[in-house]
Amino acid sequence: MPSHKSAEERVRRNRRDADQNLHYKRLMKESIKSVLSAKNKAEAQDSYRKLASLLDKMVVKGIIHKNKSANRKSVLSKKVNAMP
Repeated sequence: MPSHKSAEERVRRNRRDADQNLHYKRLMKESIKSVLSAKNKAEAQDSYRKLASLLDKMVVKGIIHKNKSANRKSVLSKKVNAMP
């Protein structure tokens, strides 16, 4: 157990931040699945735009690394562009 007030605050902050990170990572996984399971190219492109925006926000917030975001966007854009 933390013995100082600042340590107690740090425990609360870490718990809150972990919950927030988990929320964004779940959103990311759901968005990726929606891009991959899209019925047609137009739907996939719309889902991809939303996902790219979400990934950029996650980079700014420090949840994921910028290279991870770039790699995910690159792979998914290739898959979307290859759709008929």
